[in-house]
Amino acid sequence: MHVWMKKWLFQIIRAGVSLGLLAYLIYIADWHNIYATVRGLQPGLFVLAIGAFLLGVVFLAIRWKVLLSIIGTRLSFPLLFRFYLIGYFFNNFLPTTIGGDVMRALLVAQLNKQRAESVGMVLLERLLGFVAILTLGAMSLFWVSDYFSTTRIIYLTVVLIFIAIAIFYLLFHPPFFSLLTRIFAKIHWFNLGDRLTRVFGSIHRFREYKIRILQTFVLSLISQVMFIVMNYLLAKALGLHQVSFEFLLLVIPAAFMLGLFPSINGLGVRDTGYVFLLKRIGLSPAEALSLSFLNTLVPMLVSVVGGVLFLTYRNRQEVQKLEEATLED
Repeated sequence: MHVWMKKWLFQIIRAGVSLGLLAYLIYIADWHNIYATVRGLQPGLFVLAIGAFLLGVVFLAIRWKVLLSIIGTRLSFPLLFRFYLIGYFFNNFLPTTIGGDVMRALLVAQLNKQRAESVGMVLLERLLGFVAILTLGAMSLFWVSDYFSTTRIIYLTVVLIFIAIAIFYLLFHPPFFSLLTRIFAKIHWFNLGDRLTRVFGSIHRFREYKIRILQTFVLSLISQVMFIVMNYLLAKALGLHQVSFEFLLLVIPAAFMLGLFPSINGLGVRDTGYVFLLKRIGLSPAEALSLSFLNTLVPMLVSVVGGVLFLTYRNRQEVQKLEEATLED
């Protein structure tokens, strides 16, 4: 089977998973009930939810700025914030969540001419965000464990946290990095081994900047809290007053983990997580789906702004001007 056929088959499977789950969830919820729930949306709280999301992106841009300073790249916060919004556009309107990260790395690489380091920085950002959201999920178990008759969800969260910590340790552990480089050295196709060595090398070098890594982890935690605040405000906007902030500390990480399964940007599988978990506090499938749909809608609305910023950035050919205006010695 040709490579392009495998890619198309994988995309078809992802689309089938997302569309199939969404169709089933809407069927059991009844779209009339979903419409009735969304119709009562309070616009003021919805706008506040968008503001909470944007504030979360602000902290992500600050985190990125701190990490980039490690490799000597000092870009202005407004520019990095703009790049983040552009990244969200590619995440939400391309069939892969990696698209936005790659675009952000390329935009920075245009300015600092350090492609491998820029990609490594984005990978480290992903890892920091992964650990942060798992940490919040673990914290929520102190409050919400009574809602579950099984301890499996607790075991799963603890295991995932240990995995994330182990990844950090292994990436920053010199013997493990040496093993990786020996493995990569045997990969000769399209210089892939050399490229992987440079990308992971850029991550490995950060072991010398433990304070900055800690700072960026705290920023990751704050940004994830703001995204949970967004969901809390959306729940209040829908009149779902039984949804507590503490319970969302579990729902959001769980939905995030489900969104990693093969699907179109987590659609369907993430919504399934909302329905399954929120029924524990008395929400109907229609109410849980309404909240999940709004959680998807807010980033998409912001992504439209990112698309406009990307077109403006490209059309005005600002790369050379930004090199002069934002790169600092």
